[in-house]
Amino acid sequence: MFRIAREKNLPPESLIDFASNINPFPPPDIQDIVRSALNQIFYYPDDSYSWLVDVIASYLKCEEDEVVFGNGSIEIIRGFFAMHKGSVLIPYPTFTEYERFARLHDMQIISVRFDVDAIVHAIEDKKPQAVVLCNPNNPTGDLIKRKELWEIAELCEKSDISLLIDEAFIDFTGKGFDGEAFIARSLTKILAIPGLRFGYGRFPRSFARKFHDERNPWNVNVIAMRVAEHYLPMLEEFSREVRRKIADEREWLKRNLENIGFKARGSANFLLVEGNIPAKQVFEELLDRNILIRVCSDFKGLSENHFRVAVKRREDNTLLIDALKEVKK
Repeated sequence: MFRIAREKNLPPESLIDFASNINPFPPPDIQDIVRSALNQIFYYPDDSYSWLVDVIASYLKCEEDEVVFGNGSIEIIRGFFAMHKGSVLIPYPTFTEYERFARLHDMQIISVRFDVDAIVHAIEDKKPQAVVLCNPNNPTGDLIKRKELWEIAELCEKSDISLLIDEAFIDFTGKGFDGEAFIARSLTKILAIPGLRFGYGRFPRSFARKFHDERNPWNVNVIAMRVAEHYLPMLEEFSREVRRKIADEREWLKRNLENIGFKARGSANFLLVEGNIPAKQVFEELLDRNILIRVCSDFKGLSENHFRVAVKRREDNTLLIDALKEVKK
């Protein structure tokens, strides 16, 4: 967004950003919490992060020696790939960074459609060393049902396969997975703090120990640490209220997109949209109206007509629909 704002010689806040899947209903006191931590920026964080670990373990209902955290969940995800060799099953379309990390760490990529039956068959047939699932999936918004996820996890455990579940958007759909798996989560989306960066999760003990042995010291800054310590204890209640608001706006947006000739799907705080015109054209015409969307042609399995939009507040969603009506003329 900042690059485009510079190119258009506009302040970033003048752009309506539907490209980033960020909660449009952030906590009203988030800036107060950030300001209250500013006097701590003159000191190094305690690299043991003992209080933060305690808060995360309490929230995830896991042991403290299973806790991992990082500068966004992306650090946790990269840590997972750095610990594994051999082959990795990555269903598509999904978050493009998984394949990039797999290539960086010389892992063989096994690709299958993001479909439970296809995933199960590939696990049984290909016997990969690792499986990576985004749930809910980005960019499709597909959510693997809890029963099906347990079946996949049990199959992986039985075959000694490491399963990573990226739950960056889980706060917008319900409770996360509590079975045997590597879990990566994020406060970036639900608290609307993409510029601050904080990810957390749990790994099996031996892998969590290795993650901390290899992570950079002071990998979480004091402001992100204080924000996490403040909001994690109340996150479940806050997320429940956000889900209610998002569900209303998502259904309104989906219905109105379909009314003007676009297909739309998704169960989280964004929708994958397909029209009968190239998404790049839609992007350019919306950009002329200071509206950003995410073109999805770079996702394996999607076409040049696919794009993704975040679910925002009604006034912004209305502006998007009105602009798309003009594009379709």
